[in-house]
Amino acid sequence: MSEILRKKEILLLISGIAAGVMIFDNFFIEPVVQSTATIIRSWCVIIFSFALGLGLFAALRVHLTRISRRQKGLWPMSIWLIVFMVIMIIAGLTVTPIGGTVGLYGWLFENWWVPLTSAAYAITGFYIFSACYRAFKARNIDAAILIIAGVFVMLTNAPVGASIWSGIPVIGRWILDIGQIPGMRTITFTSGLGLIAFGFRTLLGWERGFLGEE
Repeated sequence: MSEILRKKEILLLISGIAAGVMIFDNFFIEPVVQSTATIIRSWCVIIFSFALGLGLFAALRVHLTRISRRQKGLWPMSIWLIVFMVIMIIAGLTVTPIGGTVGLYGWLFENWWVPLTSAAYAITGFYIFSACYRAFKARNIDAAILIIAGVFVMLTNAPVGASIWSGIPVIGRWILDIGQIPGMRTITFTSGLGLIAFGFRTLLGWERGFLGEE
């Protein structure tokens, strides 16, 4: 029995049936299909929870290996990661109230996680700036057009743009509304076609990436 369950054809069949039920549920109103789709969604949540637990153990194994090997430049950060991970897990399980209104987990989230996330997001601004500096080099006509459009957009969002010339916000807004939106819609449309093609490949059993195959 176990050998049969390990066969890849069985996994492909389960994936195809689950995908077919979810697609049918979105286009047709059928009580049996709706109840089946609800059960599948519940199982997806359960599987996701197990996957999250496996990811936690995998991360612990990687970082404990770094600490045991004293990997240069990495093992101190691994210690901090494990310490804060344990603190957050304990806080989430105990939910100890502080001041009678806010739990320990909420306090850690608001006073640790949010400021650290804001700091990390602010630091990425320097990387974006350096990437813009490397990209804004007029090596050819396409790069020159990109630079000109980028300058107009940046000056449109900056108050100084309108002070330099009243036409800058007009041109910048035209680039954002007329030049950018069609391009983004094209990317979204082609991405949707790729997603549909991926779905058909999964339904037909041609997509085997989730089985560990190429």
